[in-house]
Amino acid sequence: MKKVICLVLVLALVAIAGVEADGYGVCGKFSPDRMLTHVLRHCKKPATDLTVPVSPKCCEPLFQISEECFYAIINSDTWKYSGLDPRIAFTIPRRCHYHHH
Repeated sequence: MKKVICLVLVLALVAIAGVEADGYGVCGKFSPDRMLTHVLRHCKKPATDLTVPVSPKCCEPLFQISEECFYAIINSDTWKYSGLDPRIAFTIPRRCHYHHH
């Protein structure tokens, strides 16, 4: 379990620190904070409670963002200040039946 957590943290740090060659970050032209507040705003309740079903409005954007962007969103300042639980948030892609290639 420690190895998985460490791997996720390392990937998240790399995702946050990485900038693509075109000058955009891991979430394209938007910051992870903006992605959370605008694109994944429908994921708030499922990110706080495992018993809340994940709506299509939450799941659909996950198919359009990279895994690195998702990790950057979960580790963003906005996420930290919102009180959302990252451990529960990491279950959202699985609950949406979405698996990165």
